[in-house]
Amino acid sequence: MELEQLNDLLKKHELELVIGLETHVRLNTKTKLFCSCPNQEIDQPNQHICSVCTGQMGVLPAINKEAIRKAIYFGKAVKSTFSNEIISWDRKHYEYPDNPKNIQITQFHNPIIPDGQVSCFRNDGSQFTVNLTQVHIEEDAAKLMHEKDISLVDFNKAGVPLIEIVTEPCIRQIEDASTYAQYIQRIVQNLKISEANLEKGEFKSDVSVSLRKKHSYHLNPRTEIKNLNSFKFIVEALKEEVEKQLNYFIENKIFRPDQITVLWDADLKQTKTMRKKEFEADYRFITEPDIPFVNIKKEIETIEVDFSLLPFAVESILIKGGVLPQDAKFFTADSLRSETFVNINNVIHDPLFVAKTLVNTIGADEYKKIYNVAHLTEIFQLFKEEKITAVLVQNAILNYLKNPTFDYTKYFDENTISMEKIKNAIQKVISENEVIAKEIQSGNEAKAGILVGKIISIIGKGASGKIIRKEILKQLESTDEISMDEKTINQHQTSKVKNQKKESRDEEELKRIPIIIKENYRTHKASEITENTINKEVSLSGWVSSVRDHGELIFIDLRDSSYEIFQVRLSRESFPNLDELVKLKPETVVMVTGIVVQRKEDDYNASLRTGKIELETTSLEILNLSKTLPFEIKRAFKSNETIRFQYKFLDHRNEEVRKAIINRHKVIKLLRDVLDSEEFLEIETPILTAGTDEGAREFIVPTRKKAGSFYTLPQAPQQFKQILMVGGFEKYFQIARCFRDEDSRGDRQPEFTQLDMEMAYTSMQKIIDLNTKLFNEVVFKIYGNQWILRPFEIITYKDAMDKYGCDRPDLRYGLQMQDITEIVKETTFQVFSKPIEAGGIVKCIRVSAKDQGFKRMSKGQIENLTAIAQQNGLGGLAYIIVNENDLQSPIIKFLGEEIAENIIKTTNAQIGDIVFFSASDYATANKALDAIRQEMGRILKLINPKELRPAWVIDFPMFEKNDDGRWTFTHNPFSMPAVYDLEKHLNGNEEEIGNIIAQQYDLILNGYEIGGGSIRAHKSEILEATYKNMGYTKEEMLKSVGTIYKAFQYGAPPHGGIAWGIDRLMMILEKKASIREVIAFPKTGTSEDLLFGSPSPLSDKKVEEMNLKLIKK
Repeated sequence: MELEQLNDLLKKHELELVIGLETHVRLNTKTKLFCSCPNQEIDQPNQHICSVCTGQMGVLPAINKEAIRKAIYFGKAVKSTFSNEIISWDRKHYEYPDNPKNIQITQFHNPIIPDGQVSCFRNDGSQFTVNLTQVHIEEDAAKLMHEKDISLVDFNKAGVPLIEIVTEPCIRQIEDASTYAQYIQRIVQNLKISEANLEKGEFKSDVSVSLRKKHSYHLNPRTEIKNLNSFKFIVEALKEEVEKQLNYFIENKIFRPDQITVLWDADLKQTKTMRKKEFEADYRFITEPDIPFVNIKKEIETIEVDFSLLPFAVESILIKGGVLPQDAKFFTADSLRSETFVNINNVIHDPLFVAKTLVNTIGADEYKKIYNVAHLTEIFQLFKEEKITAVLVQNAILNYLKNPTFDYTKYFDENTISMEKIKNAIQKVISENEVIAKEIQSGNEAKAGILVGKIISIIGKGASGKIIRKEILKQLESTDEISMDEKTINQHQTSKVKNQKKESRDEEELKRIPIIIKENYRTHKASEITENTINKEVSLSGWVSSVRDHGELIFIDLRDSSYEIFQVRLSRESFPNLDELVKLKPETVVMVTGIVVQRKEDDYNASLRTGKIELETTSLEILNLSKTLPFEIKRAFKSNETIRFQYKFLDHRNEEVRKAIINRHKVIKLLRDVLDSEEFLEIETPILTAGTDEGAREFIVPTRKKAGSFYTLPQAPQQFKQILMVGGFEKYFQIARCFRDEDSRGDRQPEFTQLDMEMAYTSMQKIIDLNTKLFNEVVFKIYGNQWILRPFEIITYKDAMDKYGCDRPDLRYGLQMQDITEIVKETTFQVFSKPIEAGGIVKCIRVSAKDQGFKRMSKGQIENLTAIAQQNGLGGLAYIIVNENDLQSPIIKFLGEEIAENIIKTTNAQIGDIVFFSASDYATANKALDAIRQEMGRILKLINPKELRPAWVIDFPMFEKNDDGRWTFTHNPFSMPAVYDLEKHLNGNEEEIGNIIAQQYDLILNGYEIGGGSIRAHKSEILEATYKNMGYTKEEMLKSVGTIYKAFQYGAPPHGGIAWGIDRLMMILEKKASIREVIAFPKTGTSEDLLFGSPSPLSDKKVEEMNLKLIKK
């Protein structure tokens, strides 16, 4: 389940998350915590060990003073009160192979850091603070290495000093837990007390989570997820665990009662249970008798921490200075980058300028090459004062990083043009261009750019265009040819102040720009630009994807509807307003004109089709500006779905979203073309129609024309298309909009699209043949070799239920079921005998050793399958494992060896196989084993994600019992019984109704039903018998389907049809997790349209106009 769906469900059920973390950080002391063995990572096991760290008898531990000092540094950084001036040590008892003493020396009663807090920025710039319960020092355990038959222990790591940082259960958002952990890592790295390398196990977190009702202060039993060594895993594991707890609450209306410990399986992306969660009493904490109490007051007083270098403080400076929060984290992610920024900014006092210049001149991994930050600061100061150009800065820093003795002062002197030379050139150009000069003096300062270009052509590119422009304006202001009236100046200044005030009031207001209307906006699309276009003038229009500032040059990645990126180059020589253009926000719409030129070979971009060419721009016009984006277009799928749907017009610009919509168009067009070639007519049927009491819930539409009467929106055009057959239109189809007022989920929406078709004088086989051809054409012509398409299978409903437990099985893998009710019917094992006595069944699935990858399923995987069985109605999940010499199972002693051996023989189970069982009523046994089969297909990686396995399911039962024990139709009431069951149908004997087979067929694909239809009951007496078998009187039947019943009495031809779910088909073909990703304007999981805000309350005027009365619940 996606994060936004989880949050929606939590909000819907008025729940909140309670999250706390215990983070273990390995301190980088030279020796271990209680002995002199090196604290050093080596490959050879059991080298850095002694009698102390291996827990030998008769030895005493000695405290590592440096570990205490490093812990105090952390306490200072998190603003601890250090109320414990005296610290003590405790023994924590637990028996495990990696713990040689069967105790761990830790701190329980008097920890070194009794409190603290960590403030964090989210990526949207908002803040949150996490309070710490305590931070204590403890020794690490040894390292276990599991091989095939044995487990080995490496004691090199035993006794290494850790600090365990324990938070209050105060985190309320999943992503905040990961953000907090990242801040802890950056703090300890900044303090240089730990490298906190995730891959080496130097930094890992245990995360605890539970749910509770909002505005409640009660803590419910929690799940602890152990040993998470990735910030991404923290989010994924929490999502998985919260979903489990949420599902339990929704199903049982109570919170999960057990407190458990789980591990995160990153490959399977699931948690697996380790054990029931221990409590403090289980560890039997006692004071460590061999280590004296320690007074740390003096150390606390002598240790100081520079808060200005800590991540939150640095990010505060950056964000307040105008740097985006996610960009600010680039600096704090590395202590050297952070320190460099702070030292330079302490002199420059312009965070945005410093950050921008650092990013443009120094690579992320090059900071360690900086010999002296003061040298960089000097360069930045000159650049800030506009005494050197961006090109000179880049060249100087590049050379300095290669050679610390590089004389950048000399380099600047030799390559910087003197102010005197600039002034002389300006005077010369002004005198030669008096008309332009007068326009500038009149207020048209944009014209100054023309003069800048002329001056640079005289003196070269060693001077700043900004300085040249300022000097031009300064010289022109000093002349008396044209002056500004004092009143005009005052008006201008007043207007400027008013505008500034207005901008501060508005959250974000777009700047006013000229309205540009053209006959032609482009000569080419980006997709039409090739190396054959070199030296040609072209015009392009599209969105600014990104802007890169290179000082005297900027590069714009332009993206248009062809969804290709083309690089556009602008120079200060041609665009004196370059400093304004560099501020263009992503998704601003521009038109550019220029010459297509070859890039320098060093600048080739192999990731772009046009990576060897670019546009040397001569003209840029802004067609429309964009506000700050709520999410990054290219990362839309990683953004919150709620935000995406609120700004769907932006979401459409994402390449993946766009591709799905375009392919949907192609599929629908192909369907139309093929059906047109088969002489089908596309006929529209009404959207406003009459309702029925059968089927799914309908949307009701009131009308002011007739008070108390309502239209309904069609669930499907079923009766209309059959009436078209009666009317003589022998082949009909429609891309039909359908509506059902039911809960949304991943493969359902309240409004959806069907390919609807109907044919007269046809048979089931002809319809199957036509639709098989239609499906194959879609896959081959639209998707080609993107899919491996297998031939269609035809299976009966009975075979599907017997072998797979459902009528839409995923045929990409095996794991077929077997009914073993006859084999076990004599058992006294109540898990099997009770369901059999109640008329139920016992089924099983054999999972071969090959299916398991010749590696037996883990205990955690089996526990996960057991949980799924319980969620689907079983009390548990019984199983038998076939070993070389025996059968392994907790149920054999109850089942009996003879019955167990018969099961193994019947299922043909071999050594290494596992047989899983499901015993219950028919529906529950199948449902549970189907869910288990699907999960095993996923976790055992039995599914080829590139494969399509379509099939036709036929011979459905005509009727089934509903929850009230009455007969109802399985598909729709218009189906024709099989010819051999027609007499049974017309006779309507209660004992035979359940055995009537219908001429119904479903099109299934990879575990989904994507289409269904039937041969229709085209005679009125057959339709009447259908309703009679369901317990309807003729009057009730006429009220429901009276129109079509009447039509059948006027020469209705035999006919049949089918409908495909276009949305669901596209979801599979586009490899999406939800149909929402293949619909241009989808509803959310709660059936809301976030773009236009529907459903919404009606105004009182509208309610009165529609003759309605609202009753509030």
